[in-house]
Amino acid sequence: MLDIADKLFPNLLTLLAQLAATGILYLLYRKYLHQPVMDYLDRQAEDLNEAHHYAQQVEEEAQVKTQELELEHQKQVERLKRTQEAMEAEAIRERDKIIEQAEYEKEIMLEQAQNEIEIQRAELIAEVEDYLLEVALQLTERTLENYDYDETEVYHSLEVELEQMNNETD
Repeated sequence: MLDIADKLFPNLLTLLAQLAATGILYLLYRKYLHQPVMDYLDRQAEDLNEAHHYAQQVEEEAQVKTQELELEHQKQVERLKRTQEAMEAEAIRERDKIIEQAEYEKEIMLEQAQNEIEIQRAELIAEVEDYLLEVALQLTERTLENYDYDETEVYHSLEVELEQMNNETD
């Protein structure tokens, strides 16, 4: 039958052999492998530190570039605003100039129309005066056909009558 005590408690000789083998492995590791492993781990740590520093440097450069780009963007926005304001001011000046030109042309057209009206009025008055003189002359001729007057006396009467008409129209 099986002895449970042998199974529960380890064999002392096996335990010592395992400890001796572990000690030998430890000594071999310390003598031949410990320094290369430590060098490898140090190199890995240095590489990680360099990568970390490089990442920090890249992040700082990215922040600086971001700030520069934001400043450039703000400058561009300001320049666009100034350009827009300048264009709006130019458009207002151009509109005012066009309005002023239109006002000037309107004044000229009104003045020309008034001059034309005055000219037509003067022509109409002259035509009416000529017509009235013609009618007056015809009436006078019809009236004087039957009468015999001296020419000087008739001439003098006409001059007086013309002067009175001119005084009335002025």
